[in-house]
Amino acid sequence: MPKRKTPKKLSKSDFVRQQPSALTAPEVVAKAKAAGIKLSAQLVYVVRGRKGKTTKASAPTTPSTSTKPPKSKTAFVRGLPASTPAKEVVKQAKAAGLKLGISYVYNIRGAAKKKRAAATTPTARPLAKAGGSSVSASAENLLKAVAAELGLGPAIELLHAERARVHSIMRN
Repeated sequence: MPKRKTPKKLSKSDFVRQQPSALTAPEVVAKAKAAGIKLSAQLVYVVRGRKGKTTKASAPTTPSTSTKPPKSKTAFVRGLPASTPAKEVVKQAKAAGLKLGISYVYNIRGAAKKKRAAATTPTARPLAKAGGSSVSASAENLLKAVAAELGLGPAIELLHAERARVHSIMRN
């Protein structure tokens, strides 16, 4: 006798996703209760928050089109494209009810540029620390990597050859 397929039960998250985004969280909870599903407003916020992150990342926002005023002067300046002239940024800020000067715009953009440069370039380590632990650790890691890549035998041969070269230079 073949088994009957029972329809899959709708998960709480799927129920929330099916609701129009115009509904508030309490309205979704009330609608779920009427459908016999017990859920909290917090779940609605979590499910919608995950959905919103992917759409927000793809659409750039500018403070001039936003209905909310910017939280700070810095956020306002960072929200505009870097190609926007400083004078134009000051004009737009004034229209948004913020008071700032051209030098402020340059300072914020300069600080942001330094942060980006620091994030993209590797930090330079000092050649020697007290005790030389940083240098010896990085040299040791490099030797281990060479030995793993070439094999232990060839790596030892390279070290012996380099040692002989250094000794010959020191004798002269």
